[in-house]
Amino acid sequence: MQVCAECRTANAVIEDLDVDPPRPWCLGCATALVAAGDPVLRYRDLTDGAARYSRALTTRSTAVLPFG
Repeated sequence: MQVCAECRTANAVIEDLDVDPPRPWCLGCATALVAAGDPVLRYRDLTDGAARYSRALTTRSTAVLPFG
């Protein structure tokens, strides 16, 4: 299990694919980015917790999600 690259205490639920190397995020840190207006839009699910991030992203963000 990967650990969050930001807080380094929680297990990561998503991996940010827009940075090199990809950066793992826990649910708390990832949703904090959504609230701050800088959401991770291109990511890979690491655990079932990624579904909770997806819900937070669609309900709390005005960012346009890429499709395709």
